[in-house]
Amino acid sequence: MSADRSFMLKAGNRAVLLLHGFAGTTEDVKSLGEYLAGNGYTVYAPNFRGHGDEPALFLRTTPEMWYADAVSGYEFLEKEGYHEIAIIGVAMGGVFALKMAESFSPKAIVPLCANVNRKMRYIPVEKYLLKQLSKEGFKAEVSEAMLKSYEPEIKKMTDARSAFYKFVADNIEKIHVPTMIGQGCQDEEIDADNANYIFKNIHTTEKQLCFYQGSGHDIVNDCERDILEEDLLDFLDDLNWLEEKVV
Repeated sequence: MSADRSFMLKAGNRAVLLLHGFAGTTEDVKSLGEYLAGNGYTVYAPNFRGHGDEPALFLRTTPEMWYADAVSGYEFLEKEGYHEIAIIGVAMGGVFALKMAESFSPKAIVPLCANVNRKMRYIPVEKYLLKQLSKEGFKAEVSEAMLKSYEPEIKKMTDARSAFYKFVADNIEKIHVPTMIGQGCQDEEIDADNANYIFKNIHTTEKQLCFYQGSGHDIVNDCERDILEEDLLDFLDDLNWLEEKVV
């Protein structure tokens, strides 16, 4: 098991839980976290179990475990004395942000390129595993053979992930907190109609929908990252924070 990649950047009384996506790690959101911290927001980003680990370890984890890691991150910030917490999540992290808003009362949520509509198009498990095996130096033919041996575990994870996302989609009307929805129009993984689905079905009057014409799935690191960061900061700054003192 690799070392924990979670990070915390203390910067102020306002807190943000920052959630990475499937097939990634906290390194993918580190730049955004640093930007937010540079503008006065304390940021905590948990790394989901199995992500960044070798395939055999990764395939022992489940969406429920990853979501539990997100919830633990929220509870960690509360224990640190932060009681108003906004949640920003990328892709699967955005799905987790939506589910947490269905179950908890975060200050606000920001799902970015989150996949929740009924088409259920998302990064296949196989793509993630091939990426990891390539990092470990395995040749293509060896990687393909290893994937073959992992077929039962891959199917189990794929089915569990689909069921998890559909459950979130079915309960999305429970969301009543301020929400900013971001979507890259060049997203090669997620149909942009997911953003419309979220906007239409959440039950809050404080919502905004932002499309980024040149951005793909890795929206926080793509060509319009500066624009996205400014939009995020404007959204967070406009929230009615109590400015309570952190213990």
